[in-house]
Amino acid sequence: MRLHPESGARLVLAALLFGNLAAPPLAAQVLSPAFDPYAWEEPYQQPPPLPEGLRGTVRPRPDAPKVERIDRIAQIFQAIQACWRPASGSGYSGQEITLRLSFKRNGEVLGQPRITYYKAGTQDDRREPFTRAVREAFERCTPLPFTESFGRAIAGRVFSFRFVDARPM
Repeated sequence: MRLHPESGARLVLAALLFGNLAAPPLAAQVLSPAFDPYAWEEPYQQPPPLPEGLRGTVRPRPDAPKVERIDRIAQIFQAIQACWRPASGSGYSGQEITLRLSFKRNGEVLGQPRITYYKAGTQDDRREPFTRAVREAFERCTPLPFTESFGRAIAGRVFSFRFVDARPM
């Protein structure tokens, strides 16, 4: 098949024309910083930290009422406060202990509580009775009486209980 010289020029002209029509968008994409993968590099930013959990302070209170049903977060701390009975006769020991733990949906403690902070009091011989009283508070109270919907909502969430022995001498 023999091409006429003018038709060959037309083919070259058409190829250049179509090539030039497609080239500017492709060139713009490659040269644009929006599509340049090296232009995307930004300094690495740490993601925001996860919440530390739900925190509450438990202080000795002999007149704390017993909580029958728990359907609010504040009632969890009130229930533990009602169960905590620090060693009698110790007065103000100045001790503090913070425990992190989670609950199952039925109100039982999930796993082993973790001590995250301990402040020794004024007398070393009061450490064992203090920590034993904290441990007994959870043994005495659990499983906590969660409502079914509340238990599903908080199961596995981290709670921090700060026990402070600030009773007057």
